[in-house]
Amino acid sequence: MRACIFFLALLFLQSCSHVFYQPSPQHFVDPAQFKLKYEDVYFKASDGTKLHGWFFPAKTNKTKGTIVQFHGNAQNISTHFFSLIWVIDHGYNLFTFDYRGYAKSEGKSSQAGIYKDALAAFEKAREFNQKHGNGKFVIYGQSTGGAISLRAIPDYKHYDDISLIVMDSAFSSYQDIAFDKLTDHWFLYPISPLAYVLVSDAYAADKVFDKITKPTLVIVGMKDKVVPPKFGKTIFKGIAAKEKWLWKMPNGTHIDAYHHDGNIYRQKFLDLVDSVPR
Repeated sequence: MRACIFFLALLFLQSCSHVFYQPSPQHFVDPAQFKLKYEDVYFKASDGTKLHGWFFPAKTNKTKGTIVQFHGNAQNISTHFFSLIWVIDHGYNLFTFDYRGYAKSEGKSSQAGIYKDALAAFEKAREFNQKHGNGKFVIYGQSTGGAISLRAIPDYKHYDDISLIVMDSAFSSYQDIAFDKLTDHWFLYPISPLAYVLVSDAYAADKVFDKITKPTLVIVGMKDKVVPPKFGKTIFKGIAAKEKWLWKMPNGTHIDAYHHDGNIYRQKFLDLVDSVPR
């Protein structure tokens, strides 16, 4: 029995890249189906990997800025863009993209590779922001996308251009979240410490907490069972930012902050973005 448990644990831990990255090869919907104006975007990471994204211009006459979406670990942009597309009705462009190995983005997913993708996405989104209003520049990380973007942010050459960082249902250590998932199952609990041996934290965001000085909003769902709220609270407590906010959603689950209480949090978010300096 113990041998069986150990074998199952090894299978889980050795396939953690598949746990953290679960891409879907095809798009499920096309924004054109919803009569949305958008641009297909292709750009390259520093190692030459070709990446794909979508740019949605703001619908309003005045453009206030650009929101850069780093989506969660499963599927691709065709399902994730829905969670933030509403910002285009309020003066903000939306730039979303797929990490390597997802849908139309080439390559194979890995921590090291996706770190390069993040830096390339910052730059491409900044180019769009300059062409479309040159307003505020917001990095919005969701779940695994939060871990990815937060680690890369301090290394971005135009770090000073970032107006606001948002960590929504995010975590900062791959080892910690793997350990947490193992302890969810009684039969894997005995070997849960192996998460700290077999899972890499080479690109963990908690390594750069002291360099995160930009205004930061952390959102946690108090009923989130995918990424429990303690992970977001760790980010909030650890980062060096003097201006930071923690939104604890009493009935929130995973990445659903804007679907509660009559969407009042949408307005709260817009007010917050309006309040931070460019």
